Formats: sequence, C-alpha cells, structure tokens
Amino acid sequence: MKAFISHSSIDKPFVERLATDLRTREGIDAWLDKWEILPGDRIPDKLEDGLANAGILVLVLSPDSVNSQWVSYEKDAWLMAQVEEEKQAKIESRTPSRRLITVLYKDCEKPFFLQSFLHVSINDDNYEQGFQQLIRGMRRESGKPPLKGETTPAPVPASPPAQVSSGVAPRILAFQLLKCLLPAQFDEVIFYYEVDESQLPMNVAQVQKAKEIIKLASQRDGESLSGLLDSIYQAAPHLKR
Repeated sequence: MKAFISHSSIDKPFVERLATDLRTREGIDAWLDKWEILPGDRIPDKLEDGLANAGILVLVLSPDSVNSQWVSYEKDAWLMAQVEEEKQAKIESRTPSRRLITVLYKDCEKPFFLQSFLHVSINDDNYEQGFQQLIRGMRRESGKPPLKGETTPAPVPASPPAQVSSGVAPRILAFQLLKCLLPAQFDEVIFYYEVDESQLPMNVAQVQKAKEIIKLASQRDGESLSGLLDSIYQAAPHLKR
C-alpha cells in the first residue's frame, strides 16, 4: 500500500511522526516530500509522480493546510484522478483503487469538496487512538465485532498477494495485479515489458488491455509469465510481499 501525505510545511513535525509510524509500524509506504524530493529535483514532477503512484491520499487538515496553494494543487489533482478512476472501476465492476482520507490535525473549516468525506481526528492528545483508526480506514477494516457464534473474518489484504499460491495460476495472478494498477503504473508495465502498443486494442477498458498483454506474455514466456510479473512488481513494488 502506497500513501501520499499532503500537508502544510508548518505541520511538518506532526506529519513526519505520522509518516514514520505508517512505514515502521504498519509497513505502509508513506510518501513524504522531505524524503522524496532531493536537491536538484523538479518539485512539480516529483509531486506528480508521487500522486500518480499512490493508492491513498492522506490529507492532513489544519488552518495552514487549507490555505496552502501546494496542498490545494495536490487535492485538486487527486480528486480529478479519483473521479476518473471511480468511473473506470464502475465500468470494470471492481472496487476503485484510489481513495482519499482526511486527517483532522487542527480544527479548521473543511474545503467544500471535502465535506462529504468522513475524517479521522488525530492530534497530540489522542494520537495513538486516532492512528489506529486511520490504519483501519486505510485497510478497510471496520472493527465491527462478530455476531455470537461467528468467527472474526480475516482482514482483507490491502493489495493482491504477490506470491503464487498452489491454487492460483500465474496468468490469474497477473490478471488480478494488472486490473488493480493505476493507469500510470499500467503504462510503466507496458514500457518495462516492451509491449508493442500497436498490438493492444485502442479505446477500451484497462481490463481488456490486461487480457491482451497476458496473451502476448503467454506466447513470449510460456505459461510461467515470470517476465510479466517482474515488470508488474517493478512498476508497483508495493504489490510484492
């Protein structure tokens, strides 16, 4: 799971603590500008790359962040991409792979387009409780107790398993992974695997292109599909466990 953390630089101490805990305690690949943007990098390019490759936008709300131009840019770019992803997911009958979670750090008025999102409140006084609530939200775990006589269901994995179990054929695994990729990651797979795009159908859903890529991979690699899986993991390392 990869999460982009959008925030005001004034809130950096809190945000760095949050991002560190996501990575070291929960194994969630948190993208933080302090760690990702190095001297000499073009800031807009790095931000665009981070947003394109994340599955969750964690938007830290405070009086400073709601007035930040950079945060506004990140929010607007994400919401536009999320709308398109939700449309595509509906066409393909799947769960959308992009989500936005708002974290209320300091009391402030939510921007209009964020008022419909249920936020998580995390501050210095309730940090641990709020952090656990955030993790449940990121992993889609409700925390609802089972009914009497029922066993607690196993949590749904944040991303498809990367290892092939005895009951999952490589072609099925590859198909599942290709379907859940973001458009930018899907394009990277095409590049890494050196797929001739003229062999792929035009103006069709990603799922249809995924089927064609698997056909090509089967002819090229045989039934192992190892080369295609390697390309998928190169484009989306968080899928490999």
